[in-house]
Amino acid sequence: MDNFLQINTNKDVVVIGDIHGCFLEFLEMIQKIKDRYGEDTLIISVGDTVDRGDYNLEVLQLCFELKEKGDFIEVQSNHNLKLYRWFKGKNVNISYGMKKTVDQILSLSEEKKEILKERYIKYYESLPLYLIINSSVLVAHAGIKDEMIGKTGKKVKDFVIYGETTGRFTEEGFPERVDWTKGRKITDSSPKIVYGHVVYRQPYINNLCYGIDTGCVLGNMLTGYNPFKDEFIQVKAKKRYFSFD
Repeated sequence: MDNFLQINTNKDVVVIGDIHGCFLEFLEMIQKIKDRYGEDTLIISVGDTVDRGDYNLEVLQLCFELKEKGDFIEVQSNHNLKLYRWFKGKNVNISYGMKKTVDQILSLSEEKKEILKERYIKYYESLPLYLIINSSVLVAHAGIKDEMIGKTGKKVKDFVIYGETTGRFTEEGFPERVDWTKGRKITDSSPKIVYGHVVYRQPYINNLCYGIDTGCVLGNMLTGYNPFKDEFIQVKAKKRYFSFD
């Protein structure tokens, strides 16, 4: 379950930032991607497809269907891991928008809940910890340091899923994050790293690292990035679905 995946492809590739239950924007993004690059474009999700938004189960269903068609890969992420743990009966804190996902699940019939549970557990267990494409692009939910590439284990998993923090907390009560991209030393063989997790108003580019969570669920936009053509696609949020206020 916690292995990375290495693939080679001749297809166009577009990586999509954190979706967080924004189903309508996700659909629009997929259509824009296919209009620009073709029906067989490989779509990659940086994870955090659920929580905070209004259509979490619809997003999950679409991810299941896209993966079965073979042109979609999602990497592991903190919100989706939390849902996996909840389905497995672990004691998790239902907060920060997870309640929206859980409420949707609890509204289902017992039969549908059980089907979704089994399908999601199987789906999440199939996801790579991170993804390496053509040895030149790496996709990880919260990023990855160069010395971790090609490795697994608890330290790598924690960084890839949760990122790096200072140990302090912001006024809102969230962990204070470290910009791990600043100290990166670039060489001719350094891969592009595409990640989500940290919200930016616009894509954040630094030392061949591309932060593409642009806060769609907060009312900003959903961002897609083609790392081989160095092109962005963006979809404006239909509304603000969630606020930390």
